[in-house]
Amino acid sequence: MGNETQIGKEGPAPRGKRFWRRRGVRIASIALAALLFLLVAPLAAILYPTLKSYPRSDFPAATLQLERNRQDLAHLRRLIEVDRSFSPTAQVAFAAALEVIEQRAGDLDRAGLAIAAAKAVALADNGHTSVVGLVGGHSFNAVPIRLGWFADGLFVIATTGEQSHLLGGEILEVNGRATEAFVDALRPYFGGPANLAKEFVPNVAISPELLHAAGLAKSPQESAYFIRREDGSAAQIALVATSGAPEPLNAHVWPRRDFSPLSQTGRGAGWRHVLDDVTLPAYLTRPDANVWHHYPLPDLLYIQINRIRDATPEGLSQGLAKVLDEAEKKPIRNAVVDLRFNNGGNYELTADFSRRLPAILPPEGRLFVLTSANTFSAAISTAARLKYFGGPRTVLVGEPIGDRLQFWGEGGRTALPNSKITIRYSTAYHDWEHGCSLSEIRTCFLLNYVYDVPAGPLQPDVARSTNFADYAAGTDPAMAAVMKILMVGNAD
Repeated sequence: MGNETQIGKEGPAPRGKRFWRRRGVRIASIALAALLFLLVAPLAAILYPTLKSYPRSDFPAATLQLERNRQDLAHLRRLIEVDRSFSPTAQVAFAAALEVIEQRAGDLDRAGLAIAAAKAVALADNGHTSVVGLVGGHSFNAVPIRLGWFADGLFVIATTGEQSHLLGGEILEVNGRATEAFVDALRPYFGGPANLAKEFVPNVAISPELLHAAGLAKSPQESAYFIRREDGSAAQIALVATSGAPEPLNAHVWPRRDFSPLSQTGRGAGWRHVLDDVTLPAYLTRPDANVWHHYPLPDLLYIQINRIRDATPEGLSQGLAKVLDEAEKKPIRNAVVDLRFNNGGNYELTADFSRRLPAILPPEGRLFVLTSANTFSAAISTAARLKYFGGPRTVLVGEPIGDRLQFWGEGGRTALPNSKITIRYSTAYHDWEHGCSLSEIRTCFLLNYVYDVPAGPLQPDVARSTNFADYAAGTDPAMAAVMKILMVGNAD
């Protein structure tokens, strides 16, 4: 037994061979590490500015308003460390604006701080970079009316019961300023294009404390509105505000949601709406559904997508896939995608839908995309993809979208430590007109290299805005234009 030879086992390798073997392993490890570094380091350099979190601010507890506001301003000052939408010139202007605010920090109440911060943040001139929650009736007080923009002006669309005689009235002045001048006065508090800023004016117009902070009201508790009522008479109406909900908002409230009279969270009993006794057009019947659909004609699919987010029990992409599965079994020739109330979300959830819907339509079919100034962020991305994949068959109907086609998005939110005012910051670039180029890889959102398209302009092919009379009658001019195109071939 002791003399048996063990086949397959080698004796110890010579010292030289062991040395070179270890050296080879070491070289291979170094080479692999170098390769990984060459791959990972550039990727990290690209992703880090997009994924970077807002810097933490640890302050001692403060009781005096001056110190509390100074702490909030110190936290806000760090915005330009993470937000990439500020140009170098805007960064300088932002720092200078905060210095001015600091000098009166002891005099600013919460509304004053919010308005001052909004004006400073808006210097980025980017729709996504903003102070969130400048909304009467939520974080701030509000008079007992709600307002909506129409092609012919700003109108009262909801009131408490005591003020129901104001329903349908046109706002001609707010605190002595004609409506157009009033809109211009609020423009510096919102970044992005002018139509986006105008979209949010009704949120502020109903809050005396916000208007007082902006120098547009004499009292933080009362505002005066010169209103032309439905009978043609006009009068100056002074309205006293009630306190808003105490909890701060961490997301935008889009005033266009008030177009529908259907119940809303936070709206108390006893409110009246101008459409309470009107048969609602389809687009106002399900404002809180992420997505829903119906068939206005046997060969026409109508899909309204109100937000690009998942909801229980079914995710958005799965729900949209089921709609298209169903539509493929029907004699569908044309489709309408209504994005007029869609303020965005995660565009990946509509990526398959936006490519597949045009594909299931016949070559002679038409794809109509309805837009408004409330069409924002991922809704713009979805509209761009629908236009691109639909090609010449795509017809945009309605109002201009709520942002430029080149904008900064992604990022996140941070709350000022004492006032809890929420700031939205942006970290990645989008170009839905031309698509992102390789030269922009350090700024463009990385997923855009998978999903974005050079859609070209997204101006409406058929411009349609709703005037108040059409709205009050329960008609939908945008859908009327669609139906006319389908029936007679044009909308004019």
